[in-house]
Amino acid sequence: MNQLFKEIAEQPEVFRKIAETYAQEEWFSRFGEGANKKRKVCITGMGSSLFAAYPAYLHLLNKGFQVNWIDASELLHYGLEGLDKNDLLVLISQSGESYEVLRILDSLSTRPLVVSFTANLESTLAKKSDVVIDILSGPERAVTSTKTHTATLLVFNLWALAQAGERERFLHASMDIELMAEEAERVIATSSEWSRRILRNLEFARSAENRFIIARGPALSSAWHGCLCFYECAKESFFAFSGGQFRHGPLELITRPSLAIVLALPGKTQSLMIALAEELVNYKAGVLLIGQEGIESRFNLEVLPMHFADELFSPALSIIPLELLAYYLAEDKGLEPGTAYLISKTTTRE
Repeated sequence: MNQLFKEIAEQPEVFRKIAETYAQEEWFSRFGEGANKKRKVCITGMGSSLFAAYPAYLHLLNKGFQVNWIDASELLHYGLEGLDKNDLLVLISQSGESYEVLRILDSLSTRPLVVSFTANLESTLAKKSDVVIDILSGPERAVTSTKTHTATLLVFNLWALAQAGERERFLHASMDIELMAEEAERVIATSSEWSRRILRNLEFARSAENRFIIARGPALSSAWHGCLCFYECAKESFFAFSGGQFRHGPLELITRPSLAIVLALPGKTQSLMIALAEELVNYKAGVLLIGQEGIESRFNLEVLPMHFADELFSPALSIIPLELLAYYLAEDKGLEPGTAYLISKTTTRE
């Protein structure tokens, strides 16, 4: 079995491991220990690690925390002087060896409390942090991140719920994550059928001059990481936009042959995303609508209905179809999915 597909298929069990380990009273207390809305929280990482933290960032922001979410390479050069000893610095690196994240630790003039999320408890990051949280993904060898991304997202969301003192929702997450694991298994098991149909019917990468992944709210993490999957795995260009920003200029690109993947996940903006998808279909763009049940595929619209239990956790599920589409598209192009030529699994220089 291809290594990338193997790691995609391992995600449901990783989901269950996270739920069984962390969604309990003991970890609610540990994750929430020392939480303080008055303390400035700075969340940083690179690539899929940074994207995975976006849903929790939005949640903490909405709960009144003084929180920012920033690319580690930017924080390294443009933000470290703004941190002090009373702040909380949250560093995310699946390998624990990402260059920019380690340089941040070495460049701090004043050290805040450092909490790290990593899959490698023996890493340099883990050894230099005050608190280390294992994302429980296990090792990942394919260059394209799959289970480490979704594991980071789930564990980080649980940590954010505990920080916000949401005990009932934290404990209920075990049920939500189990439902997501079951849905992920269904999507993965049937992926050859629905992926081939979508690739064929929308002429996925062949005729479109412009390709977009569009989402809002927590689902933006899937849009950003989905693009990364297509870059790394299938060597195809996609652009990620929020549904709101898409109307402020990029919509004009639909006058040329275009393909749009629209994520219509449950929550405050789902109806807006469905309306946008319908509008793009009317403009003759090829559209893949992921997430909404009850809408039928037609002509230039393909629908992949999925059931999501919770808006905050839903991006851990919505990214899986994008991983699989990138995988099958790479196969169609004669590429070995998950193999890179110019990059490595861990970036060790700036």
